[in-house]
Amino acid sequence: MTNAIAPITDSTWAIITYEESWNSCISSYVIKKGNAFVVIDSHLRKQRAYFQKALEEIGVKAKQIEYVYFTHRHADHIGNADLFPSRNNWIHLEDYYELDDYSQTLFGHTFTGSGGDLPVLRFRHLGFHTEGSVAFFDPLTKICFVGDHLIMGKRKTELGQITGTEDECKAAYIEYVRAFSQKEPERALVWANGLEILLDWPIEYLATGHGFILQGEIVPYIQQLISLVKP
Repeated sequence: MTNAIAPITDSTWAIITYEESWNSCISSYVIKKGNAFVVIDSHLRKQRAYFQKALEEIGVKAKQIEYVYFTHRHADHIGNADLFPSRNNWIHLEDYYELDDYSQTLFGHTFTGSGGDLPVLRFRHLGFHTEGSVAFFDPLTKICFVGDHLIMGKRKTELGQITGTEDECKAAYIEYVRAFSQKEPERALVWANGLEILLDWPIEYLATGHGFILQGEIVPYIQQLISLVKP
C-alpha cells in the first residue's frame, strides 16, 4: 500500500503517503469541527494528486476549510499550501522569516511566542527541528500533532497498522534517543526541553509528521524519552 487515510477518532484523520525516495511516509491531518475542517500540514508538492483525493474522500469541500496550520516550514509540510487561500494558512513567525519571498505570500497569518491558544487548537513553540517548529493540541480529542520533533518512522509495508501502542516502534526510538544523546548531547538537550513543555497537555494520541500515530500511555512515554537525555 502506498497511500492511506487513517481515522484516529470520529472527527480526525491522518493522510499518509509513502515517499519512495526517502523510504518513509509523510503525514498530514484533517480535523472536523462541526461543519468546518482544520488541516494540519499539506504533504510534498509532488504528492498533490493524492492529497487532494484524500481530502475529497474524507468529505472535505474547499469552502469548509477554515484553518490550515503548519507545524514547520519544510517542503514536505508546506508543499501544497498554495491550494488554500492565504488567509487560511498559519505558520509560526520564526519559520515565516526563513521562507523565500514567494512562499511568504502563501501565509496570511503568523503566530509567535512560546505557546498559547489559536482558533480551535493550542500550540507550543518547540524550536528544534526548525526555528519555528511547533506542536498543536486539540483539547477535545487530546491529540498532539508534534510535526517532526518526534519521528517514529514508518515504511510502506507497514501502512496497514497506523494507530496503536506500537511497543516495538517505541523501543526502537528509545535506542535512537540514547545514541543521539551520546553523539550530540547539546542538541539532544534542546530536543528534550521541547518534549518537556508538552507535558502540560493531557495527551492521549501523538500524531507525528512521519509514521505511526501513538495511542495510550503517551505522557509516561514522553517522560521516559526525556529521562534518557536529562536523567
